[in-house]
Amino acid sequence: MWTKISEPNLNVMLAELLSESGIKALGEVIIRRKKPDIVIDINGIRIIIEGKYPGKREELLREAEKRINEDLCEIVMMVEYKHLPIANLDVNQKEIKKALRNGKFNVAFKTYLDSKGLEKWIKELRGEPKFYEDVDFQDLVALLMEAYELLISERIINTVIEDLDKKITNFSMRAKGTVPVNWLKSVLELGESEQNEEE
Repeated sequence: MWTKISEPNLNVMLAELLSESGIKALGEVIIRRKKPDIVIDINGIRIIIEGKYPGKREELLREAEKRINEDLCEIVMMVEYKHLPIANLDVNQKEIKKALRNGKFNVAFKTYLDSKGLEKWIKELRGEPKFYEDVDFQDLVALLMEAYELLISERIINTVIEDLDKKITNFSMRAKGTVPVNWLKSVLELGESEQNEEE
């Protein structure tokens, strides 16, 4: 009968467990009038966890999409509380936390990169999110850190920089013959020394 324990309770306890693992996490918070289940901060990267009981996957996917569209975070980790070893409702918070530590989860991710078109370079981001089934707590933490590392990896950053460089180059080539040089120098605030160097 462990499904009678509320999801917000589980979310707060999961946030405590993550905090005990060295991850800055807070459960059931309010950000800009929105109420994500768990908010995590890793080196300035905000990650939200949305946690639900099994059977609510469509709702979980909608919540993840909503958090990304609300610009609340860079990554959403979707967690299904698949199995928690709780025998009955005569439990306290400590026992719930222990059950989470020994429980099983289904886990998937959604990132802001999905909506930026970068998924064409990263196969893991294509299509419907892949759920990792029967994950234990340690694996949940490992997957969370992998998602964080993927987001900040040099491969993604380089792709973004290269794309930006191409767009700037294309713009400058198109503007080259149509923009007056003196106006461009004043906009770019080129000083006398910089102008002399060009001459």
